[in-house]
Amino acid sequence: MLLVVAETIPCRPQALVVGAGLTGCLAALALARAGWLVVVVDLLKREALVSRQRAYALSQSSLALFQHLELTPALAPHLWGFERLTLRANQGSAQTHFHWNDLSGDAPPPIGWIAEHRPMMSVLLHHLEQNPHITLQLGSSFSPARGSHGWQQGWDLVVAADGHRSLVRQAMGVGCWGWTYDQSCITVHVRLRGVDPTMAWEVFRGEGPLALLPMGKGSTQVVWSTSRARGAALVAGEPQVFSQALAHALPPGVELMTVLNRPQAFPVALGLAQRLHQGNVLFLGEAAHYCHPLGGQGLNLCWRDVSHLYAMGDKVGKGERPVTWLLRTYGRRRAFDTMATLLATDGLLRLFANSWGLLNPLRWMALKLLRHSGPLRSLVLRPMAYGWGPFAMPQGFNHGSANSGRAHPGSDAGGQRGAPVPR
Repeated sequence: MLLVVAETIPCRPQALVVGAGLTGCLAALALARAGWLVVVVDLLKREALVSRQRAYALSQSSLALFQHLELTPALAPHLWGFERLTLRANQGSAQTHFHWNDLSGDAPPPIGWIAEHRPMMSVLLHHLEQNPHITLQLGSSFSPARGSHGWQQGWDLVVAADGHRSLVRQAMGVGCWGWTYDQSCITVHVRLRGVDPTMAWEVFRGEGPLALLPMGKGSTQVVWSTSRARGAALVAGEPQVFSQALAHALPPGVELMTVLNRPQAFPVALGLAQRLHQGNVLFLGEAAHYCHPLGGQGLNLCWRDVSHLYAMGDKVGKGERPVTWLLRTYGRRRAFDTMATLLATDGLLRLFANSWGLLNPLRWMALKLLRHSGPLRSLVLRPMAYGWGPFAMPQGFNHGSANSGRAHPGSDAGGQRGAPVPR
């Protein structure tokens, strides 16, 4: 049975958040901070939610959200900052480097952060459990039935944050536009030789992109895109065969030393919900859109959704706007950033991550222009950091908010030399 929050404060709007993943947790914390009473339900238990083996590349927009939710002190020890990003195309070995100076002339490093799923998920669940305005129900039997609307009643807002296979979206009869790629993303934690701990890599290979994300203490998270068939065979095969294949895929000068955990493979697709709300139900994060994890853009796009939910939910919580305004306006505010991010990731994938020899001159020219033009690098990097368009982040989440008070490279921030983290 789904418990309902007691109306101890009748004036507070009430929300049901379906899904206790990273995006769902942040959405619940945002609404509670905006003055809502929140119930969070998930079919999975705590151990299953925490144990996911992933690492993520976080942008300035995500750090701005952490700061507004006052999560930075708790999350900072689990973030590893990088001040450079190398973009490389294996065909012809052309490459370019993005530096923190390309982001903003007066912004200190880093330009991004790497975070491991487990500690970040644990911190967020702890904050949910400690918040008196949030009721957390893990391992819940909640299951919305298609055509039945009883489960929606009694809530001012239902937030569907239950992933790209959203049961809530399916129950509401809302479909998705999109397609699947013949690719899987293999994630694995390794030790490498020949990598700079303050630099992340995005290598465009013929079979798909390969990301190297520095995790500190000499370790690196690899996100390796390959065909679905090859990905399944590599993950299921002998560890020695996997290690040899990965060593061959690494860029020149980078050597594989040790594989630290068992690799996992995830299918890759692009999708956009046909509607971002239906009735009092709002589709958030991957329940609304999903894309190739190129450059970590998918997760950061989800968290920009949360930033807008927070800003708009705050107006509702203060009684300045009705919930119907939030539902009606949210989709318009998120449309441009969402569409631009999906198109950009798909376009980069089709341009760079393939073996079409006819595109080699175009790839070479694009990387050469980026290498020799600081303004062009800034033009490319800023949407990756802050989102697309002037309204990608809500008013008050200014571009400089994530940079204030941050340690610089070379300091022993968080006990890790060369790993600047926000304070």
